[in-house]
Amino acid sequence: MSEPKLETRWLASLVGSIPEPVMPSANMMVFNVLDAELKSPRINAKAMGPSGDWVQVQPNGNWMLDVRLMMKADDGEVIYLFYNGVLKMTPELGQKMANGEEIPGDQMYFRSAPYFRTQSKKYAWLNDILAVGKMTSFGGGNVVYDLFEVL
Repeated sequence: MSEPKLETRWLASLVGSIPEPVMPSANMMVFNVLDAELKSPRINAKAMGPSGDWVQVQPNGNWMLDVRLMMKADDGEVIYLFYNGVLKMTPELGQKMANGEEIPGDQMYFRSAPYFRTQSKKYAWLNDILAVGKMTSFGGGNVVYDLFEVL
């Protein structure tokens, strides 16, 4: 019997800047997302308000993400992008983040499960897909994910 495989197709890059978080409690960070872009040959969109990232820091230090982005495509269509995810935190990773270093995605487990909602006929196909995100680069004030459509 052959090993099962998951087929994906690159969907887009999600690129943004990381603002300073507000910390309403010791285990929660809230980021007001002002600058984020979805870039690909199939779709190009920029974040608009309201958009944010609510991170719960787990007892083991891992981050559980709850991200909600209102996006406006370059043709004016509105797309809601939302996802949960996880960052496995290690002491070494925490130190690099504290130092403001840019960390390559292959040096961390930072994954997400994005979904889309839109009324746009042009982008209606987004409503019907499941996607996964893999961090490409994090830190130094920036974040870059690669998003993949699960086929």
